Amino acid sequence: MITLREITDDIRAIASSGSNPDNFKIPDEQIWYWINQTRAMLINQSLLKKDDLNDIWLQQINCLELEPADESECCLAPSGCYVLKTVKKIPPTIDTWKPNWIVSVTTAFGDQIPKSNQFSNRYQKYNKYTGNNKYYYLKNDYIYVVNNEDLSIINVQALFEDPMELANFPTCEGGVCFSAYSAYPASANMSSQITDIIIKTKVMPFMQFPSDNLNNGNNDSQTQPGRQW
Repeated sequence: MITLREITDDIRAIASSGSNPDNFKIPDEQIWYWINQTRAMLINQSLLKKDDLNDIWLQQINCLELEPADESECCLAPSGCYVLKTVKKIPPTIDTWKPNWIVSVTTAFGDQIPKSNQFSNRYQKYNKYTGNNKYYYLKNDYIYVVNNEDLSIINVQALFEDPMELANFPTCEGGVCFSAYSAYPASANMSSQITDIIIKTKVMPFMQFPSDNLNNGNNDSQTQPGRQW
């Protein structure tokens, strides 16, 4: 799979092949923003057309730590239940018609934790068949896990809006979940589309700006009165 670093280098190579290659001095962080923004736009368009979810778009946060949730935070959960919450907030997922794009939450052993929501939870305790079931729900960007007091970590797979957000989460081995050298969550075809869109909408307009050779913030490409060139 292609990496963010490779997409960035591809964009730089194309920009540097123009008539003023020295002028393209956009920092990597800005290009990464463009790439992630364009990826989110293309995925959003695809999902709005009800296309199938491509597994290659998904990312996973493993060994996400849990802690006991304060009772004041669990007013919508059934009383008497043991509730855990993630120590860290979950990064935003792709913004579409769905409340979120969390695909799965599992234990460290790979056991699936069913999804519920904070509004239906209050009624589950009255059901003798489901009152003690284990499940999770998302509230204020935290994942809450109910009736699973033995857990200390969970794994979360989701369609995240900004892949770079996962750089803030460690792996089980102590590394990071994402870096510029990680496999980028987009197909080769989408990566090519991303590059084309950025070149047309970001790089080309930038390269058409008049050069500021004096580095003084002014447009010095025009002959100024009283000066000889």
